Amino acid sequence: MHNSKEVFSFKNPVFRYNADIFAICAALSAVGIYHWGIYALWQILICSATAVLCEAVSFKAVLKKNTLSDLSALTTGMIIALLLPVSAPFYVGISASAFAVLAAKLPFGDVRNAPFFPAAAGFCFAAMMFTDAVFTYPASGSEFAFFGSEGFVKGETVFDMLSKGNSLSLNVFGRISLLSGSYPGAIGTTSMLVLAGGFGYMAIRHPKRLFTSAGYLLSAAVFAFLFPRVNSGRMSSVIIELCAGGLIFVSLLLITDPVTSPRKPVRAFLYGLTGGAVCMLLRYFSKTPDAACFSILITNALWPAVTGETILTKKTAEKYKKPLMKKKEALKRKAGTK
Repeated sequence: MHNSKEVFSFKNPVFRYNADIFAICAALSAVGIYHWGIYALWQILICSATAVLCEAVSFKAVLKKNTLSDLSALTTGMIIALLLPVSAPFYVGISASAFAVLAAKLPFGDVRNAPFFPAAAGFCFAAMMFTDAVFTYPASGSEFAFFGSEGFVKGETVFDMLSKGNSLSLNVFGRISLLSGSYPGAIGTTSMLVLAGGFGYMAIRHPKRLFTSAGYLLSAAVFAFLFPRVNSGRMSSVIIELCAGGLIFVSLLLITDPVTSPRKPVRAFLYGLTGGAVCMLLRYFSKTPDAACFSILITNALWPAVTGETILTKKTAEKYKKPLMKKKEALKRKAGTK
C-alpha cells in the first residue's frame, strides 16, 4: 500500500508529472469553457469525477490500496473530457472514463504498469461505441444542444475540410481563428495558442518528453508535405493537417506519457515518429474521423514488438534480480576459495 504522504508529494515523479499535466489541462479547460460555456465545465467535471470515483472504489475493493493521490485518475478524466465535443451526451464521457480506469488501468495494478495509455483507451472505446456523438461537433456560436437533440447545429471542422479536399484560408483572419480555437472541435483541442503554451511549459518541466512530441509532429508534417490533401500548397497542407482534429493535443499530452513511451531521447524520438506515421496512415486510408488517439494505442502495442522490449514492473524486476545477484556472489566466493 502506498503511503499517501509519500505519493502526494512533488518528490514523487508520478505525482509531479501528473500535476504538470493537470496544469496544462486546466488551461485548456479554461479556454474550452470560454468558447463553449457552462456545459463544457459540466463535461470536464463529470468525466473527472467518474474516473476518480471508479478508481477510489475499484482499487480499494480489488487491490486494497489507494492510488488517487498520484492524480492519474483526475488527469485521465480531464483528458477524455477535453477530447470530446461539448455536445456529447454525458453518458459518453462517463463510459469513456469508467473504461479507462476499470479496463485499461485496474487489471495492471496502477498507471505505472499499464501497457496502454488509459485516457486513449477510454476515448477510443467511446469513439467505437458512440461514433457519431464523439466526432460530430456543434457549430461555433450556435445555441447549446446535445447531439441528436432538437436544435443541434453541426459545425464544419478543419478535419472535415481536409477530408473533403477543401483548403482553409491562411490569411491573417484565418490564422487568428486557428490560434484562438474559433473553429468547431473538441473542448480542448482547437486552441493552438494555448497548446503552444503547453509545449513551452513541458519544455521547462519535462524537456526530454518533447523528443517524443518532436518525432510525432515531424512524421505527420512530412506526410502532409509529401501527400497534400489540399490544393493550396504543401506548406499550407502541413499547417492545416497539424491543426486538424486532436493531433497537436495528442502530441502534447498522450504520446509523451512516460510509462508507455521510451525514456532515452533517441528511442523516444523514434517512438514519436512511429506514432505520427500510424496516425497519418489511419487518416489517409481508414474511415476513422480522427485517428490521433487510435494511433497511440497502436503504437503502445507495436513498439515492444519492434524493439523486442518487454514491460517489467519494478517489483517483477527485483524478483528476478535478487536471485541472480545471490548466484553471482556465490560464484565469486567459490572462485575466491580456490
